Amino acid sequence: MTSPLCPVKKLFKTISEIPPAQITQSQCKQQIERLLGLLDDTCNGKGQTDHLTIMNDLAGLLVKDGANKVCADLGRVIFSALEKHKDVFLSHIESHYCPTGECVTLSAAPCQLACPAGVDVPSYVALVGKKRYKEALEVLREDLSLPGVLSRICIHPCEKACRRGTMDEPIAICQLKRVAFDKAYEAGMPPPKAAPHQFREKIAIIGSGPSGLSTGYFLAQKGYRPTIFESEPKPGGMLRWWIPAYRLPSDILDLEIDYIQAMGVDIQTGLTFGKDITLESLKEQGFKAIFLGIGTHSPMYLRIPGEKDFSGVQDCLTFLYKARQGKAEVGKRVMILGGGNAAVDCARTALRLDIDEVHLVYRRTKREMPARAKEVQELEEEGTILDFLLSPIRIHGENEKVTGLECIRNKLSKPDATGRRRPIPLEGTEHILPADTIICATGQEVDTQSLRPVNHLDLTRRNLIKVDPVTMETSIPGVFAGGDVVTGPATVVEAVASGKKAAEAIHRSLRGLSNPEYTLIPIRRQHVEVMKISSQEKSFPFRPVMPMVDLEARAGSFQEVELGMSAKNAIQEAKRCLRCDICISCGQCIEVCHDQMGVDAIHLSYVDNNPTAETDFLRPAEYCIGCGACVVKCPTAAITIQEKNGIRTLRMCGAEMARHQLIKCIFCDNSFLPEKQLDFVKNRLEVKKKTKFSGNVCPTCARKIEAKNLVGEFFVY
Repeated sequence: MTSPLCPVKKLFKTISEIPPAQITQSQCKQQIERLLGLLDDTCNGKGQTDHLTIMNDLAGLLVKDGANKVCADLGRVIFSALEKHKDVFLSHIESHYCPTGECVTLSAAPCQLACPAGVDVPSYVALVGKKRYKEALEVLREDLSLPGVLSRICIHPCEKACRRGTMDEPIAICQLKRVAFDKAYEAGMPPPKAAPHQFREKIAIIGSGPSGLSTGYFLAQKGYRPTIFESEPKPGGMLRWWIPAYRLPSDILDLEIDYIQAMGVDIQTGLTFGKDITLESLKEQGFKAIFLGIGTHSPMYLRIPGEKDFSGVQDCLTFLYKARQGKAEVGKRVMILGGGNAAVDCARTALRLDIDEVHLVYRRTKREMPARAKEVQELEEEGTILDFLLSPIRIHGENEKVTGLECIRNKLSKPDATGRRRPIPLEGTEHILPADTIICATGQEVDTQSLRPVNHLDLTRRNLIKVDPVTMETSIPGVFAGGDVVTGPATVVEAVASGKKAAEAIHRSLRGLSNPEYTLIPIRRQHVEVMKISSQEKSFPFRPVMPMVDLEARAGSFQEVELGMSAKNAIQEAKRCLRCDICISCGQCIEVCHDQMGVDAIHLSYVDNNPTAETDFLRPAEYCIGCGACVVKCPTAAITIQEKNGIRTLRMCGAEMARHQLIKCIFCDNSFLPEKQLDFVKNRLEVKKKTKFSGNVCPTCARKIEAKNLVGEFFVY
């Protein structure tokens, strides 16, 4: 048998495998039995806050009172496990989550596991469905520093992992996040109370982009008063200057930053790292920890002839920056080079300016574009012309101004080891596309100018900062880094998550705490009761369509395009959630219903143990006999049974599976068994004999009758 990976389960196995003959003292036996019970509870989500203390005390008794070496050694093993893996034990008890995934009843929902920040998705989705928007936003803010921002621009990996997507469409998790944020503020969300100023160490954060803001937010949450230094006149970094307003309005970003400042984060603008402030000057001012979150704000160039010879050639960062300030300079025919999200942002921004044509030139096909499919669709709807299988090879111009882009046509190779198809130039297909503005959006890299003066800072070959993957510390003690400057260009939610991780690492470093085995453990922030709904509501297959500003109204306007989901649609969407935080898809309900009872009333395609079945929430209403075997078998109480007014109702995560009229006992008049279940049993047993009594008798009364008959037989004279 393979040794368990989970330290809790491993300790349970170690203790349970000790031969009983080696434990001679009865007191030690009792202590070991109690330890096994505590560990079993911990593995199955029943651990209490005092379990660790009790286990530690029991280990001490084994070491102190053990008359033989086995007990004393076992006590030391327990001491070592509790000390070395304390965070894992606490995760089992406090977060009800096993980081190794071995304790199946302590698995987080797939959506939460897929979120880089570990947001408790099922809880806030359920709260939105109950119109408890402020509570939903509070759940979000436990793990997310910028919920309003990410509700608009997140690439939502949670939706890709959503089990609902395997049967029809995934839950609109990101849209529901926006409902929580927008509705909470519409109702008058109060400003936060600054967290208690518990720790006095000064912490500096370089950069007010998503990673910097997130680091400041979570440090303030822990009781620090960090200071963020920003070179621009306003905070926000790439969120403010490089994400177009039609996707992220400035007032939403301002709300988020105001909230972070109200928590106790000081933001100082107009100070450039490497020029106005340095590591040395910050240390001289008494800063005990420094976080570098400077991002990747240097454009990558094409390196083709003519690129630097003519006006009208811009990089995407400069173009987007000027556009946010209302200072963008473009001609009438604009060429955007690239196929990622930045290229799409540039094209959609250009469309809102006074131009005739916008072309997006990409060297592969639409299928290979790394940009989000939804963004590409909107790009086309708004009028961008997409030119595929073209690689730029030269920029042409006259009188120092751009006149055209020379391209060569490509064909794609067979997929390589990564699954991508390489563009192969076709000789003789060179041609010139007329253009007076060319915007290069082929990627970004770290601007190393501010890092060059920093001595002893190790960089990778890509000029990214090297950090310890657990502590986030650089090669310079006390200096940490995160976000794009460590990972390279990534998503906003990944940058936010790195800030959360860095804040924890900085806190542990300053407090002299050991580093955890697992970081960013998903925590269930709130136990939200399920919504009681019908099977028809649970079966609804479609997610709502996001309302959008009309195409005609988008021309020349940077108004936010997506208008947000209505409260009515949000409730309907929340009802589609499978509540994977409660139902762990273990398949035991299906197994007992099909294999043991022979009823086959439960078909769930998203359960791993039964992947070929089609989900049918309406099926139990027809086939279920109301026996309750699935309720008994369910390890997480996801399936419940309720008897009221002679009706037995079975629900799965709140959705009504079946309802049965109960039979009444002819003696006590209590309801005790569904008629459908009784018929099922009779048919299975092929009972042909008539019962002694003309009606139905509950088990309690049957036992009384049998006992009376027995007594009568004994005392017959």
